[in-house]
Amino acid sequence: MMKAKKVMSTAMAMLMLAGCGGSGKVEYTAEYDTKNFKDYIVAGKDFESLNYLTSYLAVDGRLTTNFVDYLITTDRYGQTIPCLAESWSHNDDYSVWTFNLRKGVQWMTRDGKAYGEVTADDFVYSIEYILNPDNVSGNLEMTFLIQGAKNYYQNKLDGKKADMKDVGVKAIDDYTVQYTMENGGKPYFISAAQYSSFRPANRQFIESIPDKDGIEGTRRFGSTADLILYCGPYVMEDYTRDNSKTLVKNENYWDKEAKLFDTVSIISIKDEESALEYFERGELHYAPLSATQVVSQQNKGNQYLVQQDLSRSVYGMLMNNAARFEGAENSNKAVNNENFRKALFYGIDADQYNEVSTPGDVTSVRAYGFTAQNFVTTEDGRDYTSLGKLGEWQEYHFNPELAQEYRDKAREELSAQGVTFPIKFVVNAKSGDETGTNKLVVFKSVLEEVLGEDFIDVQIESYSQSWYTDVRDKGNYSVYIVGWSPDYKDPINVLNTMTNTSGQINDAYNLEGAVTHFDIPEFTQMVEEANAITTDTTKRYTAFANAEAYLLEHAYFVPMLTAGGNYQVTTINRYSKAYTGGDSTRYVNWDVKDHAITTEEMAGYREEWEAKRKELGLAQ
Repeated sequence: MMKAKKVMSTAMAMLMLAGCGGSGKVEYTAEYDTKNFKDYIVAGKDFESLNYLTSYLAVDGRLTTNFVDYLITTDRYGQTIPCLAESWSHNDDYSVWTFNLRKGVQWMTRDGKAYGEVTADDFVYSIEYILNPDNVSGNLEMTFLIQGAKNYYQNKLDGKKADMKDVGVKAIDDYTVQYTMENGGKPYFISAAQYSSFRPANRQFIESIPDKDGIEGTRRFGSTADLILYCGPYVMEDYTRDNSKTLVKNENYWDKEAKLFDTVSIISIKDEESALEYFERGELHYAPLSATQVVSQQNKGNQYLVQQDLSRSVYGMLMNNAARFEGAENSNKAVNNENFRKALFYGIDADQYNEVSTPGDVTSVRAYGFTAQNFVTTEDGRDYTSLGKLGEWQEYHFNPELAQEYRDKAREELSAQGVTFPIKFVVNAKSGDETGTNKLVVFKSVLEEVLGEDFIDVQIESYSQSWYTDVRDKGNYSVYIVGWSPDYKDPINVLNTMTNTSGQINDAYNLEGAVTHFDIPEFTQMVEEANAITTDTTKRYTAFANAEAYLLEHAYFVPMLTAGGNYQVTTINRYSKAYTGGDSTRYVNWDVKDHAITTEEMAGYREEWEAKRKELGLAQ
């Protein structure tokens, strides 16, 4: 097999120079407080709102997940365990879910006063609040899993009569809440129940918030730390935007067995690279490392470098067939051509692209499909990505010889359509983003090396502010590297983003007025048919796997990397955190050491964790 010439990008040259600092072991002599945790946030990236009913931002959820509990949660091994719900059940086809609530859980104000008990009506009201168009919630889509929710919202939006009695969320009694699903069973709802849409909210408290400065009281909910109630492990004591914030242990927290910090202090730092300095002084409990820092620390023989596990998010190339830059007609015709897409699919060496930001074992962040490995498993422990035709795609896709075969086919077909070569192919990087720009330099170099400069002309353009306004809305791109972080553990939440009917990625990243980037009726039908299977998990997952294989076979999505895999220095045994989702940012039951954890130590923690997962039947 032909191999593309290794490209020495500007970024990699800088990394090598930065790493020429000699050798010798690194030691961290600071003492780390195990009772008072020290975290950080980068200045300018602070939270926007504590209103967990409307905000979908990860930075907001990082805080609110500590303030208001979920119905259920996830333990360190990935098992679903009780939280505000002590137990739950479903009917035979998973269309009705019933949760039995824990009695005696108190809502607390910021100043430590009991406000009232958490009851079933709090879960009904949270859905009612989200479905009110006046509240402009970013969590709306998840509520549409519930029977009648979408219709109720649309009626409210249109000014028509809307009755919550027609929505499938009911308070059976004070301690029993029941959800009826839209369009049949939802076997994955137990995972979706960990989403913000299904957290409680106290009706009386929210509706008693006074109007201020022309803003309706109910919409002021969560705008300050005083304007929410707390039933989770922590309460916000101190907050200064872009400066500091302090979380204190909720002394009235219902789970008396939970291991909590006395305080969590979150400081503001100027940038990610600054975190290492704070860690060295004992002022942070962990610090992520930039690519430059990783290489430098590796060359110093740092025995505390810990590579993080991969997330459940995959990033890949999404092509735009409705571009509007000068010369876009050729680009649009090209990406509508399957052989052209396949030429890019096999012609991009993602390892070289990823090496810019993930030095070291770059193969560890490889992506093989649209869904990450280790996302969901069958009841007998088989990974979803190994099922059906999808299992045939779990290998690295870079193949220059095959790419050139498809290039030649594409050239012949596109020439017949009047396309002229080379095809102008526009990619974009934000001004000042050196790493992002250097990754695109590699992207351009590899594709032009494999496919030929006479076939494709990759042009890197910059934007100053927002990709959405500066690039997307202007149609100034041929391809974008896009990813999806699943909201719940079922393939539908990933694959639905590329369907014709509700594809958040295939639709949301397109130009206004267009329906989809690609019209994929066969894929859409396969996804819908898979989603109709509710009682046989293995059959359901296999059907989804075959649909995903179709997406890859026709090169509608080109996998580039699995998120995560970055390096840190840390005092946290990461295998003590909740396994996945928003729960992983809850400061609950964390095993934090008074010293920096070595690479060897963390490997031991991982080994113990993996053995326990196998014992529990959660992995093969």
